[in-house]
Amino acid sequence: MKRALITLLAVVASIATVAAFALWPICVPLSDAQLAAFNVPIEQRTDRDLYLTVFQKRDGRWHQCKTRLSRAFFF
Repeated sequence: MKRALITLLAVVASIATVAAFALWPICVPLSDAQLAAFNVPIEQRTDRDLYLTVFQKRDGRWHQCKTRLSRAFFF
């Protein structure tokens, strides 16, 4: 019984660790050329990636923020 509980806790902890790593946001600054190419101005964009806003202004620059999972399967 105790061994089964330890195994269950190890499995739950492993799943939580993988999920936390996969959902960690990665933000990449956008260049001026990329910003100029937007058809809809970036200030008006409301794109979302699971739980976060994709286009964020940080330290006066625009960034594209996506989860590791989104960056792995999409560009």
